[in-house]
Amino acid sequence: MPKHQCGAVITGARHNGAVAAIHNVKILKNSLLLFIPLLTLWLGCQTTTLNIADIGTSANPLVKSGELITDEVWAGKVLISGDVLISEGVTLTIQSGAVVGFEPADTPYQLIVQGTLYAEGEPDNFITFGSLGTADEGPKPGDWAGIFIDSTSQNARLGYCRIRDAINGIICQSDAVQIEDCLLSNNEVAIICDNASPIASRNQLDTNGTAIRCLGNSAPDLAHNEIRANEYGISCDDDSRPKIQRNEIIANYRDAILCYSTASPEIIANNIIMNRGWAVYEGGRLRDNFLRGNNEAGVDVIERGTGRDGVQYYGVEEVFDPRSTPVPDAGIPREGY
Repeated sequence: MPKHQCGAVITGARHNGAVAAIHNVKILKNSLLLFIPLLTLWLGCQTTTLNIADIGTSANPLVKSGELITDEVWAGKVLISGDVLISEGVTLTIQSGAVVGFEPADTPYQLIVQGTLYAEGEPDNFITFGSLGTADEGPKPGDWAGIFIDSTSQNARLGYCRIRDAINGIICQSDAVQIEDCLLSNNEVAIICDNASPIASRNQLDTNGTAIRCLGNSAPDLAHNEIRANEYGISCDDDSRPKIQRNEIIANYRDAILCYSTASPEIIANNIIMNRGWAVYEGGRLRDNFLRGNNEAGVDVIERGTGRDGVQYYGVEEVFDPRSTPVPDAGIPREGY
């Protein structure tokens, strides 16, 4: 008596029906074997986030250079071996925890953003941009050129990023830039606003040559940043008009805010403390600021003057309402940071 391989007894008129059923099962099985790879391929074409090859590792990093002509997502370890250009209409998304390392070169490499950049980490999982260093020495300022955001860029957002060891950490030529909750250190210049008015808030900028430099007609909004231990804090060149409010500008080796030419920053409710040079030099309008111990005036000396010149500032345009106590909410908001 014939038996099914699974042990079921097949008798009489049921035999033909059973054979047909087995045949149908084989057809279905073969169809699935063909369909599953096609489904996987189709899904892989729909989104780069499902492409395991886009997650770099220490042993096998993603190696990137040249022009990006389609949207990309970077994750894990990324090695930059040449200039990378994000073309207009193209979006590069960099995931939390990614490490983007630039190889030092005689002509330092840069990330050029003509399209869209989303580099948004998380409070406990920063994105890192920096130099890989060389076999002979570790990373140093100027090993890579930086992130250049062209005037054509319609959207660039950097959040919870570490950016270090560059000539210019971020150059903004577009107004559509947000730099928030980032750490910028060991750069020749951390942020340059070049005829652009980005938003830079809640960032920590330390041990750079200059923390923020404003050029041309730039009018960025600089709020709730901590600017500490740089050579210069904020440099305002040309006709720039940055709004500098509720920052802590502390212990920089030269001037906290330096103005050139016809620059006219609005300087509102900042704590400007213990900078070796002037708190503000040659320009700007001051309102509701706390100035203490700048220009080697002494750690306990609080500036209360309202003239154009003072012990801790020089050649400013106007001074209103100097404070006798620190601004309580200046600097980086600590809760949740």
